[in-house]
Amino acid sequence: MALDAQANWNICMAENLKRTMKEKKQDRSYTEPALGTESRTEPTMAIDATERLTPKRDPVHLPDELILQILDYTRIHASAQSTLASCALVSRQWYAATIPILYHAPGLYGQNFDPFVRTLCPSIIAHVRDSPLSSLVKILDMSGLVHQSSKSLTARLLGRTKGNLEEFRAPQASFAINCLPALSKCVRLRILDLSLVSESPPLPELLRTTANLRNLQAMRLPRSSGFGVHHKPSSFASLASLWPQNLQDLTLSGGIDAHFLHGIVAFPSTLRSLTIEHCPNAKGFAVTHLLKTAVRPLAKLESLKIAHIPRLSSHALDDVLFLLPQINRLSVSVDYVTPALFDEGHFHHLKHSLPAFNAEGDEQQPSPSSPLIHKNIRTLELTNSGSPSGIEDKITPIDIMIAIDEGSIPNLRQVRVAKSLLWQSSSTREDVEALTEALQEGARRDWEGRVWLFEGVKGKRGWRDVAGVWAFEG
Repeated sequence: MALDAQANWNICMAENLKRTMKEKKQDRSYTEPALGTESRTEPTMAIDATERLTPKRDPVHLPDELILQILDYTRIHASAQSTLASCALVSRQWYAATIPILYHAPGLYGQNFDPFVRTLCPSIIAHVRDSPLSSLVKILDMSGLVHQSSKSLTARLLGRTKGNLEEFRAPQASFAINCLPALSKCVRLRILDLSLVSESPPLPELLRTTANLRNLQAMRLPRSSGFGVHHKPSSFASLASLWPQNLQDLTLSGGIDAHFLHGIVAFPSTLRSLTIEHCPNAKGFAVTHLLKTAVRPLAKLESLKIAHIPRLSSHALDDVLFLLPQINRLSVSVDYVTPALFDEGHFHHLKHSLPAFNAEGDEQQPSPSSPLIHKNIRTLELTNSGSPSGIEDKITPIDIMIAIDEGSIPNLRQVRVAKSLLWQSSSTREDVEALTEALQEGARRDWEGRVWLFEGVKGKRGWRDVAGVWAFEG
């Protein structure tokens, strides 16, 4: 497509150059009238001169492919929205090419929210005045709004954009239970982010709303408290069948309590990623019970993240690797783990007490002689939940190297660590380099044995680029 666009551009430039040269040649053929010419020719000369000053030619026409390629460059800038609005005023052709991009994911903030609402919702009665632009909105991000909207207005926006809406991020103060009917009609919704909602609707009503959203793949529950308040445990028993059918990414947060953790006895079998964070009421025994009963049977689960749970003790999650042998990516705060996380001998008491599951998630008897080795873990991410001190030495590069040498995590290839853990300091720099070499050595053996654990990596240098230790802000 890029080559065709370049060819069309060259043809247009050649035609414009040819037309300009022809007009200049005609201008040079004109001669001034000789002295003594009759005065009746003067008006004719004046008209010809005027026509020469305004050449008759059509405006330059660019193919749509070139305009779309130009508009692609505007998306990478912070002022993309204002630039796109200016481009829409150039001509009808530019308007037709720009408007779908401008309304695909509008950036909403305090000053432009009212004009946006007036454009999409010109009337309270939907059938009186309908805006054709509402069908262009596919990403509705209202996370930057606090008090600019109202609960009824958020419901109206969801009702107007329900046809093609794919992602919705709810505002903090203007999402409530009256938005659920409109939300249930967003049949193409793929991502639902309610993490900022301050007034959470009851969890049973929320899950009944999303149960019919077959395209929903990622959902983040609100951080606000009250999921289990004023609800009997029996009311949660039927929620296992109300999760969206194709849900793959779930974030549990907020005031989930023991009723919630014990009541949800099953998650959808399609779940691939689970995050548990910002849960001030969750205790260690409840989280462990949830991992044993509801998370362990998920055969397709690949990623787990646990952080910002203040009631967990300093070693509350030491069992997580052996509770969930199917995951290949673990992100955990060092506030809740110790080097026993990798110690096989520490968990021999779990060998007979933990249920085992096959690839379909069905329970089976564990093998008495099978070692407690986590063969699937490939990426380990160590974060910091905000403890002021005393966590830098909880897990060190040496602890991970010992676990690799002992065979507890033989397929680990990536280690990501928060900069606040000070692994980049001079005292641990050599240990980090040694760990990097050990991880890359394992990746080299994978490559030579034609066993590659990471998808989408090609070329002989791929394993060097993927395996190692990385530091990130956190």
